[in-house]
Amino acid sequence: MLFAALLDAAAASAQLSRFNVTQDAAGYRIDASADLQADQAVVWETLTDYEKLPQFVPGIRRVRVLETREEAGRQHLVVEQAGELRFLFFSRRVAVLLDVQQQPRSRVDARALPRPPVRGSDESSLQHFEGTYTLRPIPGGVRLGYRARFEPEFALPPILGPLAVRLTMRAQFEAMLAEIDRRRLAPAPQRAVR
Repeated sequence: MLFAALLDAAAASAQLSRFNVTQDAAGYRIDASADLQADQAVVWETLTDYEKLPQFVPGIRRVRVLETREEAGRQHLVVEQAGELRFLFFSRRVAVLLDVQQQPRSRVDARALPRPPVRGSDESSLQHFEGTYTLRPIPGGVRLGYRARFEPEFALPPILGPLAVRLTMRAQFEAMLAEIDRRRLAPAPQRAVR
């Protein structure tokens, strides 16, 4: 119920202008964008709040930032992320190690790094992943774009698998929009008067 309310609130200030998931022999491609009535700083802070993603993005179970460094005005991170694709009775746990490069307040690029198998884990991984978020100023706000291409290392069932990918990716993108809107509307913290 709360999630539906957040999505309704996001719809009021975010216009999802594009969301496409396509499948080919090499895997899946996602192409999405939304126009947000929000400050670019709020969009950026929400997008890069990696370790809090499980609190507001469905299907993400855990995120850990393993390494950070600064190089030539760009931030480089190594991020471990685990989540789940789920639809009806189909479910698959997926974990990925990501090399993330951030160009502050304008672009986040991520690609999968080789991930050694973990003994006793039921998590699968991705053979390939590349994704990019872009933030572009527009009148009254920001245009948030997302493009990704990935190939799971496991086979997905013919009908339920692609449907699980589409529904999961869309729910995650819309949850990000809802959280941006929630943060945009949150009252500023009160400062103590001395």
